[in-house]
Amino acid sequence: MSEKVFSHIDDHIDDAIDDLAEFCSIPSVATKGENMLDAANLVKSWLESLGLETALHETSGWPVVTGEMDVGAKRTLLFYNHYDVQPAEPFDLWKSPPFELSRRNGRLYARGVADNKGDIVTRIWALKALIESDVEIPVNIKFVIEGEEEIGSPHLHEFVRKNEDFIKADGGIWEFGGSGIDDRQEAWLGLKGLLYVQLEVKKLKMDSHSANACVLPSAPYRLVWALNSLKNEDGKILIKGFYDDVNTLSNAELEIIRNIELYEDDVKEYYEIDQFVNGLEGHELQIEFYNGPTCNICGIGSGWQGEGSKTVLPAEAMVKVDFRLVESMDPNDILSKLQNHFDSEGFSDIEIAWHDGYPAAKTPVDHPFVEVVNTANKRVFGHDITIHPTNPGSGPLYLFKDHVPMVSIGCSDFYSRAHSPNETIKIENFSKSIKRIIVLIEEMTASFD
Repeated sequence: MSEKVFSHIDDHIDDAIDDLAEFCSIPSVATKGENMLDAANLVKSWLESLGLETALHETSGWPVVTGEMDVGAKRTLLFYNHYDVQPAEPFDLWKSPPFELSRRNGRLYARGVADNKGDIVTRIWALKALIESDVEIPVNIKFVIEGEEEIGSPHLHEFVRKNEDFIKADGGIWEFGGSGIDDRQEAWLGLKGLLYVQLEVKKLKMDSHSANACVLPSAPYRLVWALNSLKNEDGKILIKGFYDDVNTLSNAELEIIRNIELYEDDVKEYYEIDQFVNGLEGHELQIEFYNGPTCNICGIGSGWQGEGSKTVLPAEAMVKVDFRLVESMDPNDILSKLQNHFDSEGFSDIEIAWHDGYPAAKTPVDHPFVEVVNTANKRVFGHDITIHPTNPGSGPLYLFKDHVPMVSIGCSDFYSRAHSPNETIKIENFSKSIKRIIVLIEEMTASFD
């Protein structure tokens, strides 16, 4: 089956890239609420053109697009993706317009090309290639494509709650993935959880002349002192009870990660750093990477930030903080502990203006579907896929974990610059990722429990 379809892909790869270019030309930035329905409707139209039964499911936010092809097969394969992208700013750092797909040196450049529009197109084109090659699809297919992943999937639970039967499947492919710094393909079996908060403090009715700093309180300093109470210089998070529910990695996970090369020197060179936090290296670095919760400052705002000077004492200050959470940590519990921390440390004037989050989730490393993915990868890329028990990033995997074993694979690579200017993928990876899905569909017909 696969060789016939592979030839079809090779002959039509420019058509697939044209579809990706059309998709990337839609600036579907969920943060800004722009062009979202245009992107959703384009995805829906593609699925409809392949004969899938489709729907736009309304939520309190942007709709979820679903597609289903029920061929009466024993096995069902589900794809989860998202049609929203990150903002493209700062625009001046892009070498080509972010919403116009560009080709340079065997790579494609545009916002969303790696995260996550490229992967959506590879999965749709896998079905398209099978159908246009007159090959019978041997498994049932389902798509769940949401529009709010880049803002924390705040309304996806509304869809899942109403459609639990729909998301049940024998295996699922999560939205992202690609090759590592060693150019070997990687699979991620889980995601850390997340608590994202915005903290605000107001100390004056209005901004004042900075000469009055000798007698008037400073909102920025108050916020800085509060932030300083959250974590010490060694990176230990000082919120009482923060680590109470942190699970250790299982023996099977520990065995896997001992064999994973994190390419420490290459990563340090890429980011131009001398060492990792606290000088971590070797197995200790692995443990922290896969199972270390975090407290991170995403951005701070207060006072004058323009060119030149302005002697001002700001009345208000704000900061955005994210906490990455590992398995068994509850974001609502951490939120409560954060508030208790501020109260007990004398920072009750720090307001948690808004928050969002979700728990971590994993697929077991020994689940048979993981080997199905590995077999498909070997047939296309020629090597065993590197299995990571979880990813340091976050996503709404927890909503699916009781219904379908999910594995993250995709068409990006270490240098894809997701969330950054000049986001990019290799054309070769894009093409092979289509082929890998085709082989995966074929391998899904094998028996596994």
